[in-house]
Amino acid sequence: MLTLILDASTPAVAVAVARVEDDVRTVLSEISVSNPGASDSLLPAIHAALELAEREIGDVDIILAGVGPGTFTGIRIAASTARSLALGTGASLSKNSTLAALAASALSAFALSSRPDILAVLDAKRRQVFAQRFSDGSAGEVVCVEPGELEISGSPLVVGDGAVRYREVLSKLGEVPPDSSPLHRVSAAGHVLSADFASIPPEAVVPIYVREPDAEVRRELNPWSRP
Repeated sequence: MLTLILDASTPAVAVAVARVEDDVRTVLSEISVSNPGASDSLLPAIHAALELAEREIGDVDIILAGVGPGTFTGIRIAASTARSLALGTGASLSKNSTLAALAASALSAFALSSRPDILAVLDAKRRQVFAQRFSDGSAGEVVCVEPGELEISGSPLVVGDGAVRYREVLSKLGEVPPDSSPLHRVSAAGHVLSADFASIPPEAVVPIYVREPDAEVRRELNPWSRP
């Protein structure tokens, strides 16, 4: 099954083309670019990933979108792009959590060690983070809190751009890799590792809303802006 994976939930657009057959998952190509605007960078990244894999969009069997939590605009662009491409090609649709993809890369890196305990943390802006713990083969609750409000027992590996931004606070909860570590980056390959690739209807490809979008908050603060 040839899969196309899209994620624009963070300040980087991530795209991969992968072959998924039973328990064997092989990344054929992967593109990650700084996100000056997902609307401008996502489609070129898709074309580049397909070209690197020597495949065409018509070859794709299933398109998976990372649905956050993360940047609401980026998530919606990735979701709408996935739906549009599926409609045009007849490919199936799937989705996966961006926090699960972030944690998957770290879990894979430590698969043979005694430390499969990951706290995935993404910068949620407004001095908050999106966070979820992955340990013992299970995933905890997704929360959106101020970094100092996270209460964690044990000593997990803390990864993600939120861990980098709030290193001083979060390093008290566990080990935070160096800022340059690739473990802090959401990758499309992380989705390949963590997704179940179950087919879903187009209307189910929606963002994970852990809190209200920024636009809704601005409307609440300025009721005169409502239509």
